[in-house]
Amino acid sequence: MDYLTVKEYAELKGCKTQYIQKLCKEGKVQAEQHLHPQNKKMCYMIPVSALPEDVQAKYYSKVRTEMNMPVLKNDKQPVKKSEKTILKTFEEMSEEERREANIWSEIIKEWLNIRSRYSNKAQADKAYVGKCQLEHPDMQISRGILYSKLKAYNANDPYGLVDKRGAWNKGKSNIPSCVWDAFLYYWLDENKPTAAKCYRSVIDWTEEFYPELISEIPTLRTFQRHIESDIKYAVKVLMRDGEKAFSDRCLPYVTRMYDKLEPNDCWIADNHTLDIQSTDENGIIHRLYLTAFLDAKTGVLTGWNVTETPTSWSTILALRHGIMRFGIPKCVYFDNGREFLTHDIGGNGHRTRKSKAGTAEPATILNRLGIEMRNAIVRNAKAKPIERTFGTVKSQFSKIFSGYCGGTILERPESLKRRIKNGELPRDYEIRDFLETWIDGDYNMQPYGGAEAKYKDMSRIEVWNKSIQSVRQADEAELNLMLMRSTRYQQIKRNGVYVEIYGEKHWYMNTEETVMNIGKKVCVRYDPADLRSVRIYDEEDRYLYTWQLADTLLMDYISAEKEEIADAQKLTRSVRRFVKEEAAGIAANLTNEQRITMLDMSMRRAYENKKQFKIEMPSNIIPIRANEPEAEELRKAAGAETVVVDLNLMGRNSMKRKGE
Repeated sequence: MDYLTVKEYAELKGCKTQYIQKLCKEGKVQAEQHLHPQNKKMCYMIPVSALPEDVQAKYYSKVRTEMNMPVLKNDKQPVKKSEKTILKTFEEMSEEERREANIWSEIIKEWLNIRSRYSNKAQADKAYVGKCQLEHPDMQISRGILYSKLKAYNANDPYGLVDKRGAWNKGKSNIPSCVWDAFLYYWLDENKPTAAKCYRSVIDWTEEFYPELISEIPTLRTFQRHIESDIKYAVKVLMRDGEKAFSDRCLPYVTRMYDKLEPNDCWIADNHTLDIQSTDENGIIHRLYLTAFLDAKTGVLTGWNVTETPTSWSTILALRHGIMRFGIPKCVYFDNGREFLTHDIGGNGHRTRKSKAGTAEPATILNRLGIEMRNAIVRNAKAKPIERTFGTVKSQFSKIFSGYCGGTILERPESLKRRIKNGELPRDYEIRDFLETWIDGDYNMQPYGGAEAKYKDMSRIEVWNKSIQSVRQADEAELNLMLMRSTRYQQIKRNGVYVEIYGEKHWYMNTEETVMNIGKKVCVRYDPADLRSVRIYDEEDRYLYTWQLADTLLMDYISAEKEEIADAQKLTRSVRRFVKEEAAGIAANLTNEQRITMLDMSMRRAYENKKQFKIEMPSNIIPIRANEPEAEELRKAAGAETVVVDLNLMGRNSMKRKGE
């Protein structure tokens, strides 16, 4: 489909660009919003097919003139049939004839569709003929030929759609390889340019690089036929639609069998941004997030949590909600988001760094619950049926709210601005309350849409109730313990242990237990909703202590009250006193005779060892003499005479020299 920019349409109409922009904004001109290829901003693009007949005819005439294409006569007379009528079925026709018949069938259907939208059929026919002459320049197209082909189309005569005069084969010339490569270079692009635009570009390209081949370039229709016949579908999708479309539409996928799967065998988790603008208690406009678990067997939404931000804590709350209602699943299927792959929920999964591979980590929440964790394969959307569930949430739940905003700008209702201005947006609590009612009262009661025929005409919850064989459960107190968050292993410090929440460390301690276990490696489990106390576990996951928040040691840097300082000092003194008492009792069982200092023990050992000290000289003694001439008198060695040093005399002489 060809599109015009606002500027191009204004030039055809002979008016200002601002006027066309206004018409598009008001919806008086059919336009689509596209991403501008240069500035990457949204802009209006007007389909040529939506233009009035006279403007379409003007556009096609202009394009044909620019491309130096001859204007075909709009002959009203149908092509004369040969005297001898040859009848062929579609199966008896050649591949080329079948291709031509298919092309004419599409042309007739498009023509009839366009004519139905206009009151003036003649004007519509004129505009469409101009369009066809541009798109199929190698084919004889006129109003008379269209009516002739229509007669064959209505008579269900595919061979009557074929041109018997050989006109179809005229454009079947070979395309120079370099020209074809250049055309594919332009056409196989994610911006998805039309074949007509690529054809114009390749003519310019050939004039610049291979001017001698201009005369060998066939018609646009020849390029279009080569696209249809020579370019594989997978290549088209990959190059024009992108990697995701290629993965979704072309790559093979695993078909999962559900007949051996039981309820609670596998829950699938994911986050979904609700397409609803709502207001919080402060009147701030935002969008809420839904964290949900889906039973893979039955399609039942087991547990969920609505939050302002999809975090790991939201995942735990949704899991807890599901377990309290349906029991503990055997396996959970997580996406690769950070809110799922955290060290204390199920482990880091695919996000585990090589540097941390093999590093000991505390038992995760899933470990404690006996739940196996599976990670979704990247770019494998078919493995996540919960995405279809979220589509249902959007179509059946989000769209009924006044704050529905759509998933994209194009889906956003025009009345949303008015509703925001008039304060008609729903409140957060209204969405939460309604969603809870809708899931169990509507979604889980809807017909089972799985592949197992034996559950036909049953609802999702009925399938769960009928097929469930056993349930693993935990009472609320035990479940709360198993769902507690955990830190990584840390050493107990003099201020105890800490839990970091949003970058702030909260310290916990017990006077005696903390000071006596400094340096011990432990992990800390806590409830983010109640940070008054934590539970301490050793490296073998054995419970040790419950410690309270050390708020006595927390005070403002400058404005601390005297009472707060006194309390902190009191705590410090109690710790010191306790340790001294512990230290005092260490040698209580020793007698006075046994209380020997380390110096005494060292000297005793030295005295005993000195008795055994002895130097033994070998029998072979080598004399060493000074290397001096024999005639010279030997100097006396230092120390050969006894020298007496009088320190008192030296002191008096020094004072005399100083004049004292």
